[in-house]
Amino acid sequence: MTNHNLHPVWSKALGLNPQPAAETPQPAATAVAPSAAADGWHVIRALNPRPGAPVTIRKQFGPQIWVSTTVRPGDPRYPADLQA
Repeated sequence: MTNHNLHPVWSKALGLNPQPAAETPQPAATAVAPSAAADGWHVIRALNPRPGAPVTIRKQFGPQIWVSTTVRPGDPRYPADLQA
């Protein structure tokens, strides 16, 4: 098991086996379909936001493991109901 976001020094210290690097995906393969892009993302800290304002969203990846980010209009994860 390996975590691609983990620094190699920490991987070695934790005893995780490195895996060979995957090939770089083509740009067409990395595009996210707008309909599936917001899958799993939930709006937080959006108490009566004005349309078009940046919004904080989060997604749960496991028990007690959350990733949060701020999205702006134009991002496929931006909530449709807040589009200006």
